[in-house]
Amino acid sequence: MTKIRVKENVAGQFGMDLHDFIKCKSEEESFYDYEIAGMLNVRPSYVGRLRSIYGIKRTNGFSRRFERTYGKGAMVTFKKMIEDQDKSLSDVARHFGFSRQNAWLVYKKIYGCPYTNAYRKKQQKRKDNATNWKKSKKLNYLLKVKEKMSSMNLVSDISKEERGYMIKINGYKLALKCTSKPRINGKKQYFYISNVKRSTNVNYDFLICLCKSKKENIYYIIPRNEMPKQGVSLLPQAGPNESKYARFKEAWHLLNYKKTGHHPAGLMNSFHIN
Repeated sequence: MTKIRVKENVAGQFGMDLHDFIKCKSEEESFYDYEIAGMLNVRPSYVGRLRSIYGIKRTNGFSRRFERTYGKGAMVTFKKMIEDQDKSLSDVARHFGFSRQNAWLVYKKIYGCPYTNAYRKKQQKRKDNATNWKKSKKLNYLLKVKEKMSSMNLVSDISKEERGYMIKINGYKLALKCTSKPRINGKKQYFYISNVKRSTNVNYDFLICLCKSKKENIYYIIPRNEMPKQGVSLLPQAGPNESKYARFKEAWHLLNYKKTGHHPAGLMNSFHIN
């Protein structure tokens, strides 16, 4: 049968161009060459030549077999679940009712590479998302600190540097640490803040410690040279005679002085935010 005759038959019987017919049956519906040949009443080798001329890839027989076993649309479902950041390979296997190892083999059959590659990409994306979430959360806290300072006529700026955000006021750099998880020691409740100055990449003058609770938010403005090496335990209910850090509670007045190299309170120079 000539190519012209085949084209006429396809147009008359299926209402399609020969190229579109071969592409549809081979790539979309996953028919084998011999099955397409049966529809056209030609040899399978003829269909193979047409695919070669049109640049159409050979059907993926595995996809078709998979859908025959697990139902129409099963392959699309499998791919969507694999690409879902919240779905593990075990979740995919459980959905289809086979083992995790079988899910691994199905993935390799479809994509031509081990699932390990996809797993690493998912891990990295989750890590990136977590980092971005932390950054956006910290920026939100920084904006609240800036708003509070503005209410006290303390004019400050927030700038983004290579390693994160920074609050600047009167020549000082302010780092921010937040915690909303109080600890209990006997009848006392306290907040623990780790010290950012352990990092050689962090440079600050004051550490703003935000202790969040359901009732209120409490701020400590602590000079760098007053911070312990590891961190500090802050007791909001403690008075001046009960905690040496009580004097830094809501001590916004320390930021009124302009940085000159020798602060009236003997404070150190410089500050940064992660």
